[in-house]
Amino acid sequence: MPDQKRKNVFNIIWKFFISVKLTIALLIVLSIVCIIGTVIPQNLAENEYLRMYSRSTYEFLKSTNCIDLYHAWWFTFLMTAFTANMIACSLNRLPRVLKFISKSDTAIDERDAENLLCFKKITFKTFNQEKAKGLVKALEVFLKKPETVEKAGKNYFFSEKGRFSYLAFYLTHLGMVIIIIGTLLGTLGFQGFMQLFEGDTSGIVTLRKSYKQKTLPFEIRCNKFEVTFYDRTNMPKDYKSSLTVIENGKEVLTKVIEVNDPLIYKGVYFYQSSYGEGAGSRGEVILGIKKRNSAEQKNYHVKAGQRVTIDGTKDTVKVNRLIPDFAMNDKGQPVSRSSKPNNPALLLTVFPEGKKPYSTWVFSKFPDFHKKPDSPYVFTFVKLFPKYYTGLQITRDPGIWVVWLGCTLITIGMCLAFFTSHRRVWMTVEEQGGTHKIMLAGTSNKNKDAFKKDFDRLFNELKSIGEMKC
Repeated sequence: MPDQKRKNVFNIIWKFFISVKLTIALLIVLSIVCIIGTVIPQNLAENEYLRMYSRSTYEFLKSTNCIDLYHAWWFTFLMTAFTANMIACSLNRLPRVLKFISKSDTAIDERDAENLLCFKKITFKTFNQEKAKGLVKALEVFLKKPETVEKAGKNYFFSEKGRFSYLAFYLTHLGMVIIIIGTLLGTLGFQGFMQLFEGDTSGIVTLRKSYKQKTLPFEIRCNKFEVTFYDRTNMPKDYKSSLTVIENGKEVLTKVIEVNDPLIYKGVYFYQSSYGEGAGSRGEVILGIKKRNSAEQKNYHVKAGQRVTIDGTKDTVKVNRLIPDFAMNDKGQPVSRSSKPNNPALLLTVFPEGKKPYSTWVFSKFPDFHKKPDSPYVFTFVKLFPKYYTGLQITRDPGIWVVWLGCTLITIGMCLAFFTSHRRVWMTVEEQGGTHKIMLAGTSNKNKDAFKKDFDRLFNELKSIGEMKC
């Protein structure tokens, strides 16, 4: 009795997992979950959610993992249940599929043949070796070379094609299971970005949406960044970066990347996604300096943060700050509205010999604005040389190849399902009273109307062979 109870419990569980109702219910729930994951932004910073929702709503979404839905335990449970359902359904159909895949009997009796999709009879007044070869050739052209067997005075011919088309169901299910596994593996990866100026090296990735930082087990150096523009426009024609991977202090890989041609190292993809100007700390300028009562101006090529000595004196000037788009914030502090050189400005500190240092602002577009009247020097912002940075999109998805494998299996399965079918034809030749009776039967598991038309053509061809005078 205990064994019988265990068997009954197993049967109940098994019937539950092979139920089509379970499949439909899981698909509906997963569809709703995916809609929620689309409507509610995922993996944003807390302040971003508080701008969209109240504190109580945010706490509810956080407690139910709706803001990180695809990493939630219950989402993993749903995907696992759906996978188990597909596997159970596949196993439940396996005995029947194996029966079809296994080789069919070459010989068939007339009673069974009459119950097939197509069934016809022909009588040959004469029959010889040439006509027998013609029959075999016709079957070979229709499907493939038939198998023959002689039994009880009868000659049996059997030809089939597409026996493995029944595997389409399993390939598509297996592909879906593999894609689910690959998707779950993908949640272990990350997406982020990095900005590097020429010569910079970094292993810190800023994650998208959450803006948290992640440290890579290696570093990336930007050797060179190049951007070309269309003639007489500011539209970029092409931009690319030369990157070097540095691991344990050694250069291990160098590649020039462009859009859609990433650098790949240890499963991490570095895409060329953007670029920008960063004059604030990296730019260079030509600074014009002349004595207040002199007409002669001397130009100096200076980097941001660099200090130069004024010719003919021991006085020095330091470019303390370079702001590409000068503005004042609500606290009265100088800031840059953007990285574009819309309103370039320099904050200089002058160190006169034996006197107290002083600071002054110099503007490129407004040279007379904010001049220090008691300064012995007149400063001019002659030219700005902004430095470009390369914007890298960084992705690591450990499940990407698993997903591709699943997609390949699904594609093969779909091709088998739509473009192949299991076609079988039996032919029996029996001598009766000086004539030869030929029985022809056939069937197909799919596209039966087309099979009937092809079967009729085969039958007519066999009739023409019987009418041949050999």
